[in-house]
Amino acid sequence: MRFTLVLFLGALLLSSCKRETQETVAQAKGAAADAERAARDAAAQARSAADQATASARSAADQARSAASDAAASARAAADAAAAQARHAADDAAAKARGAADAVSDSARRGLDNASQTVHEIGAGDQVQGVIVSASGTKLDVRPADGAVRTLSTDTQTRWIAQGASGGREGFPIGSTVRVTYILRHGEQLATQVEAVGR
Repeated sequence: MRFTLVLFLGALLLSSCKRETQETVAQAKGAAADAERAARDAAAQARSAADQATASARSAADQARSAASDAAASARAAADAAAAQARHAADDAAAKARGAADAVSDSARRGLDNASQTVHEIGAGDQVQGVIVSASGTKLDVRPADGAVRTLSTDTQTRWIAQGASGGREGFPIGSTVRVTYILRHGEQLATQVEAVGR
């Protein structure tokens, strides 16, 4: 009877230990499953973080490339604008220089033409002697002894000389015999000196 009791108690104890062992194994399996799930979750989170970091890095790299492209484009545009302004300024300076050179050349040509005309006019001057047949404010008609009437212009610088002294025009009435020194100016014979002479 004791043996049976011992056996029963042993079986009861063994049954109790088996149950606890099974519970412990089940708990261990549950903990292992939880740990596996946690590990999978952690791995997934790590992959997600890595993907996000990679995406952020790619975005930052794209933004940096875009900023660099924009900066390069701005630099090229600024360089092109500066080059265009420099070309425009150079063209303006060249045009002004050509204009100045043309103006100087034209002025020199006009000066040369005027000098040539002056030399020609001075060389074309002469004297005429005759009788005053008519006179007006700036004109004097003189008839030479051997030719047709000559019309000469006078101005405020024309010298009037009678008996070796300077006088006024009023001292030379119609019929006076005069010797007129003249130059050619603008196609007209301009009297520079009118001198009374004896008949």
